[in-house]
Amino acid sequence: MTAVQGRRASVPGRASLRRAAALTLAGAGAFLLTLVPLLRGFVHDRVIRMPLEHSSTSHLYTASATYFDTAAMRSRTGPVVLTRALNGDAAAGDDDRAVWLESSSLDTGDGDRIDYHERKVAFDRRTGAIVNCCGEYVDDDPAARQSGLAFRWPFDARKQDYAYFDPQMKRTLPMVFDGVESVDGVTTYRYRQHVPATKVEDVAIRIPGTTLGLRGDRSFTVTRWAQTERTVWVEPVSGVPVKSEENRREAFRTADGVERLVVLAADLRTPANEIALNEAEAAAYATWSRWLRTILPIGAAGFGLLLIGAGIWASRRRPRSAPAQDEQQVPRDDLADPR
Repeated sequence: MTAVQGRRASVPGRASLRRAAALTLAGAGAFLLTLVPLLRGFVHDRVIRMPLEHSSTSHLYTASATYFDTAAMRSRTGPVVLTRALNGDAAAGDDDRAVWLESSSLDTGDGDRIDYHERKVAFDRRTGAIVNCCGEYVDDDPAARQSGLAFRWPFDARKQDYAYFDPQMKRTLPMVFDGVESVDGVTTYRYRQHVPATKVEDVAIRIPGTTLGLRGDRSFTVTRWAQTERTVWVEPVSGVPVKSEENRREAFRTADGVERLVVLAADLRTPANEIALNEAEAAAYATWSRWLRTILPIGAAGFGLLLIGAGIWASRRRPRSAPAQDEQQVPRDDLADPR
């Protein structure tokens, strides 16, 4: 076989390699395009979830509240702080639900307790909605049935009302969407909840009539009633509340249903340093969500289309004809002398 014949025989081999490369490029591009809906849907929803393991402490504070000192049988004014501790029970949760325990203590600036509640809650890790299972309870009542939201809003919260459970009142009431507001440059959705006056306790001790503003030396059995105006600012992508306010009012009522004494009046607020921490947590979730829903899908789509285009170009590119290649490859000295 001559050198020219060998070079001609190699042309089909190069064409096969070119077709294989074109198919590989197009296949890789098509694979990247199939990742786009998976990243935006399935992968995003599996990765962006509320955690099973969780431990946090938050506060609501006021420097000037009015509260009733039962030891001294008199009203006082001073700082009050509401401390909430959240701890996840990872063993009780699974891929779809988390189980958290919450303790909530309202204390004076001197550390004297005014009120205390605790509960166990199971909730959907995507929507934040309470799930009735896993030994849930509120205070000492295992039969209490919780519903609505407990701690966080769903990812991609909407401009709509949400049901929200109040553990003090043991009631589910609407959180009403109240507008969009910037908190330290972070866009939030503002929600408000009105909790009407509700009986929360039969007070164990009798209260002197003079303390209640009544004449005589008698003492009275009373019940404690509470009401709350709650406002929560939520970063919508993450569903993380970044700021809260609770205006609490509690009073003693006598058996005739008449309110006799205000025992708590407190406008509680999230401290500024904790707002910053909540905003950082929300930003972390929002960043992950942006990567999975926007940045990676756009990158996969763009690179996938580029690879498919390269594959099409490679498949349509025609090899040079064998005679033309031979003419370029045959040395000038090998040509016949016309003379």
